[in-house]
Amino acid sequence: MSQYQKGDLIAEGKTKKIWENKKDLKTVIVEYKDDITAFNDPKYTKKFKSKGKNSNLTTCRVFELLNKAGIPTHFVEQISETEFAAKPCQMILVEAVPRRYAFGSYLKRNPQMAVSEGKPPVYFRHLVNEFFLKTTKGGVSIAGETLIEDLTSEQDDPVILNPQEEDWKPLFAWKPVWDKEADLKRTIPREKVLLGDSGRLKKMDEIMRKTFLVLEGAFSQRNYRMLDMKIEFGLTKDGELVVADVIDNDSWRLRDPQWKELSKQAFRDGEDLETIEPKYQIVADLVQDFPYIPDQALVLWTGSEKDEAPEAPDIPGIKVVKKIISGHKKTALCLKELENLEREFPGGGVIVTKVGLSNGLGPVLATHTHWPVISIPATAKIFPGDAWSSLRMPSDVPMAVIERESNAVDFALNILAKKNPIAYMQRRFKMESFDT
Repeated sequence: MSQYQKGDLIAEGKTKKIWENKKDLKTVIVEYKDDITAFNDPKYTKKFKSKGKNSNLTTCRVFELLNKAGIPTHFVEQISETEFAAKPCQMILVEAVPRRYAFGSYLKRNPQMAVSEGKPPVYFRHLVNEFFLKTTKGGVSIAGETLIEDLTSEQDDPVILNPQEEDWKPLFAWKPVWDKEADLKRTIPREKVLLGDSGRLKKMDEIMRKTFLVLEGAFSQRNYRMLDMKIEFGLTKDGELVVADVIDNDSWRLRDPQWKELSKQAFRDGEDLETIEPKYQIVADLVQDFPYIPDQALVLWTGSEKDEAPEAPDIPGIKVVKKIISGHKKTALCLKELENLEREFPGGGVIVTKVGLSNGLGPVLATHTHWPVISIPATAKIFPGDAWSSLRMPSDVPMAVIERESNAVDFALNILAKKNPIAYMQRRFKMESFDT
């Protein structure tokens, strides 16, 4: 018997309905409609029959990937073609927008970043994160208190360029930041918007970065580009900050390998529904295998018990395998174990070897496998000459040599991240968190 049954209608938005779950009040039922909207203007709203189904499929696969990556979400499970179950949340009235490229309203605020037609937009090596205030009918009300009112429809969803300050100053999102008319001449207390905890902003920033990065990694493996996206947050009944609402083809700007738009942006740009509907199908098909991370191996191989293996993080899809076999003394056994690894992990792997004295292990393995081999010369600091047995390789023995253990593991993860979006997210998040 199904554990889900619709009760009262809790809320209805432009593209979805939220229902009480009569069977379990710890969850709600989110149902997609077939509406596609633009510009916060009802006159642009259209319908096509596969919109709800494909949006729901996209949201469910995306949230399944986020959950697997350890990113907190309200998503529980898909329950039909157009519905999914979620934890009920109190929504935070902020839209978080991470950007990899300068596009959309960002160019209106920063017109100096615009490029000539036909050229790709400006690329941000470190994500640019922005926060927008979510308004309803020109205002913001929280717990019955009106905090902002009387904004025009053009001023809706203003940008917050001073999120670190206690009093936020919303700006008109579609005017240059230096334009005097961009100043809405209002303030709103950050703590009230963030539901009583200003410290949530730092956590929201971390979650939005990780959310974008894991999806960027998943799309880039298929040679697609995410330009930017919007993320919404909520608090569960237990007070947990989670990614909430939906993440579907309305939530991002997505380009195919030829830079053609696949997301709702194409609808905003005036394409008709006959071309829009197949694009939503393409994206729904594209994300179907997002949650299925291929099994790969990170092999930490030492030549003896005296060589302590380097440390490696726990990442879904990457199994850390430890081997202790001498390349000199047990060459045949090394090759047998290598054969077993290639059979066990069709998704491939990377081997990190750590040995001292003459390095026979790394070269033997590198000669007999297509997997990348990275050698750590364990005794290089005491006996620098030992490194030469790792560096001077004959032809057809492709092996990298890295003295610092942490760098060797990170290099291995960079390689594995080409197939694993969670590894991509972890590596890229660390790199983009550098101050310089």
